[in-house]
Amino acid sequence: MTRVFGGLGLLCWLAVVQPMAAAAQEQVESTGAEVPARAADVEPWAVAVFNRQGTTAIVGEHHIESDRRYSGDVAVLDGPLVVEGVIEGTLVAINADVRLLDGAVVGGDVVVLGGMLEDAVGARVGGTMRRHSAPVSVRLDGTELTLLEPSPRPRRERSRWADRSRASILLGLGGTYNRVEGLPLRLGARFEWRRGVTSTRLRAWGVFRTAGDFKANSEDIGYVIDGRVAVGRDRVVAVGARYYDLVVPTQDWPLALNEVGWASFLWHRDYRDYYLQNGIEAFVELQPVDDLVLATSVRWVDEVSIAARDPWTPFRNSEEWRPNPAIDAGSFTIVKTSLEYDTRPSRRAIRSGVFARLEWEHGIGSSVVPQVLPPSIRPAVPTDDYVYDRLSADARLYQRVGGSGQVRLRGFWAGSIGRDPLPIQRRFSLGGPDPMNGYAFRAFSCNTLADPALTGLCDQVLLFQGEFRGGLDFDWFSSDFRSLDVPTGDDDDWGIPEWMRFRGPTLVLMANAGTGWLDDQPVGALHVDLGAGIELGGVGLYVAKALQEGEPVRVTLRIERRF
Repeated sequence: MTRVFGGLGLLCWLAVVQPMAAAAQEQVESTGAEVPARAADVEPWAVAVFNRQGTTAIVGEHHIESDRRYSGDVAVLDGPLVVEGVIEGTLVAINADVRLLDGAVVGGDVVVLGGMLEDAVGARVGGTMRRHSAPVSVRLDGTELTLLEPSPRPRRERSRWADRSRASILLGLGGTYNRVEGLPLRLGARFEWRRGVTSTRLRAWGVFRTAGDFKANSEDIGYVIDGRVAVGRDRVVAVGARYYDLVVPTQDWPLALNEVGWASFLWHRDYRDYYLQNGIEAFVELQPVDDLVLATSVRWVDEVSIAARDPWTPFRNSEEWRPNPAIDAGSFTIVKTSLEYDTRPSRRAIRSGVFARLEWEHGIGSSVVPQVLPPSIRPAVPTDDYVYDRLSADARLYQRVGGSGQVRLRGFWAGSIGRDPLPIQRRFSLGGPDPMNGYAFRAFSCNTLADPALTGLCDQVLLFQGEFRGGLDFDWFSSDFRSLDVPTGDDDDWGIPEWMRFRGPTLVLMANAGTGWLDDQPVGALHVDLGAGIELGGVGLYVAKALQEGEPVRVTLRIERRF
């Protein structure tokens, strides 16, 4: 084990400390050519940078050698451009591919329009990196570049109704494979209309749960009828409602929805618990500024337990499924309000961004039939006039480091803040395989009865997660071979096509710390695990060890990133 953590420490030093030290030795400053925030303004801005006095304008193929330094901005037209040296300002590429090799330094932003962008692990960019795949219509007159207006597309002769409406059949999955529904199938129809800045959507479908006997009851057949009207393009206000009967999970972890389905289908392991919810929901959504969404909904629902059934799996089919726990059944009025701020380009992008979500849920229950739990876990709850409140806060930071590195940090808390304890179906737990890979499934669930037929019973949970992600560059056919005493001919890349280049996997170093507790208990110490993983495209293999005696090393295979 000492060798393992020694190796992890060496990888951390190579991936983080060494690039930072090199970056400290090579400090450059941007000339201040700020990239417009709106995509529509980037093209004229790029042309202006190309024409600006002081910009080094390059037309055609060019290679900036490792011993070259440009003090201002650099703009290239019709490339490709290979960079090994230093550009102290901003780099703009118009209809050109750009490759930043190991040791390349760009002090400002890198903006590529109509081309590809590659950056090696050792390349350093002081600003942001943006790429737009659409080519730019330009004309070069001497040294002056002119932005041309795109040719208008011929309008197809259609009726006004056909241009702004669509109808389609909904046929596919109504969820993911699980031990309650089997494979839920969806069949229905969808209609959409658009008039100016107003769009309307109406959908209706049935859900057929293949684990049942296809009887006309709520355990075998579900449904959804919903409608939504939205006004605005950039600043959207939407209102809607739905009438539904669905199987819903008690917690949205562990694992992403499609991962739960594959684990259930292939390995006979369902990591979530479920119950039936049917009723009416009305909602309002508001996007007052970019990246910020405010949403409020009211539901009048009936919630009942549903038992696990025996859907077929190709492996371990002879084993029994884990029991699906019973819930506190009854009628509930549920008010939810959430505020979400998200600047991430996507969960998979190696860029900087912030995600934050605050959600408050207020519930009023009537005709409740509660499950009996020991008083040490939960006192008796009222069958009528049952009022609970639940609050959650999720904050995440994504920070790009160097060319292909990224640091991810997350803090999450959720718990009860009301006068009455939470229903069983709204309680919490922590443990592997997600979000704490080094611990067993529901290791922290406040389930003192150790009953597998009970879901997580904690009133509060607290979680911290951290990751460093860095690419392992296996681009063996790069022009770094120039420095070797081998014949390369006129083509430094040996003529290897781009699709044959393997850039290498992504190394992930991670740490988790979390705990769960009941309202009448102290918070207690955080439980910590450390681990590492290798990702190949969308598949990741992670190894983690809890910092606790008696806990084994655990291996997790995933097809989604953890957060």
